[in-house]
Amino acid sequence: MSINQFPIELVSNFISIAILAALLYKYFQYKKKLDVLKELHQIKKEKKLTIEDKEFIKKNYKEYKSQLEDDEGRLKFVYPLFILIAGVLVAFLSFQEAMIHLNIVIVAYIYLHVSRIHSRNFVGFLKELKKDIE
Repeated sequence: MSINQFPIELVSNFISIAILAALLYKYFQYKKKLDVLKELHQIKKEKKLTIEDKEFIKKNYKEYKSQLEDDEGRLKFVYPLFILIAGVLVAFLSFQEAMIHLNIVIVAYIYLHVSRIHSRNFVGFLKELKKDIE
């Protein structure tokens, strides 16, 4: 098979599958972290939070708040870029080919939104936990 006959659609599909795998990995990380926060919430209800738990909550709140700001900034930057990429694909490729390659843009955009939603949820949960410990 020569390089001229290599279907570029395979590369596009592989990249989309890789982003989906990263999305699944992110989901499983989210579930693990959410279990830890639920456990901390239960400990807080029982009023058995240790100093280490309180420091953990404060530290993670600051980290996730910073990460949320980064995620929102990244989305604001990437959104027009994705629109530009989609426009270029539709303008220079046939509609069928453009739709195949637009898959990457759509999956990447979904990944960025899921990342922002996870960060926002963690900030909300940690803010609730942090509320009465100071």
